[in-house]
Amino acid sequence: MKKKYLFSSLLVGTLFLVACGNDKVTISSDEGNDEKETAVEEEKDTQQEKAGKLEIQQSKAQAWVNSIGTVWVHSAAIYENTGETSVEIGETQMNYKGTDDSILGTSTMIYAVPEVVKPGETAIIMESTILDGLQSPDAFSETTFNFNFTETDQDPNLMEVSGIKGVSGEFGYKVTGLVKNPTEVPQDDVRIAAALFDANGALLGALDGSVDVGIAPGGEAGFELSYPELPEDVASKVATIDVKSYGWTW
Repeated sequence: MKKKYLFSSLLVGTLFLVACGNDKVTISSDEGNDEKETAVEEEKDTQQEKAGKLEIQQSKAQAWVNSIGTVWVHSAAIYENTGETSVEIGETQMNYKGTDDSILGTSTMIYAVPEVVKPGETAIIMESTILDGLQSPDAFSETTFNFNFTETDQDPNLMEVSGIKGVSGEFGYKVTGLVKNPTEVPQDDVRIAAALFDANGALLGALDGSVDVGIAPGGEAGFELSYPELPEDVASKVATIDVKSYGWTW
């Protein structure tokens, strides 16, 4: 009986040691997994910080009624790449909301200038449209912007602009200047946009246009931007103009 008792005690003691040993391995394994999971999360956070980000830096929307009683709205925004990689901006949808939170209308297939934006750089987008069925601009509340973008390694293919001037005329406000092709290849189509700011740097609106006849390498062309429609009171408030341009090569 004594021998059996000693054997049982030894057996229990052995099992206890094995169990303790397994517990230690398990804890060690959990700590390893925690460290790996932490490293993965930190890597994800780093990747997200370095990813391309596109945000609205400024936006402006204003409704007005023209001389024949039609209610218009002009909307513009400055997109900024706040990430660490270049992005290509896709289509933007503008949604025109009423003071009662209803949708008064939408505009789609609107594209920014330029479409490819490097980190820290900006792009301009704008549109003007009639708000059908509206009797007063006071029923308009705001424009929201639904846009998408993807990371890219493409070059923005920016053109050089100079001689920028804002002019108020019989047919509204326009921006004129010169655009130059600094590349060594012909640009088949050159898009141009002008953002208009007041003396405090607040966005008032924007205009766009193109040189669709193309520009030869090293060549330049004059441009005149008067589209889209702007509220009449914008012209008297413009203090600075920011013009951006990029080219297409088919």
